[in-house]
Amino acid sequence: MRKKGLFAAAAAFAASPQGQRLIRQARDYVQSPEGRAKVAQLKDQFTQRRAGGPTRTPTTPTGPSTTPNTPDTPYTPPR
Repeated sequence: MRKKGLFAAAAAFAASPQGQRLIRQARDYVQSPEGRAKVAQLKDQFTQRRAGGPTRTPTTPTGPSTTPNTPDTPYTPPR
């Protein structure tokens, strides 16, 4: 059996009855009043971010832990 690429698999799904149903549901949602409001909200968030407006701050720190090892902290730094 030959493996398909990601694009070919997505195209095959879109052509299937399940894919057609999903596309129709998405189109109906975007054309509904609540869908239009959601699209406008996302557009506003995106343009604020690009214009240097408020951005969402991460809730969890990134990088290695700076706290000392305790029994509930499984991470041990390399020596």
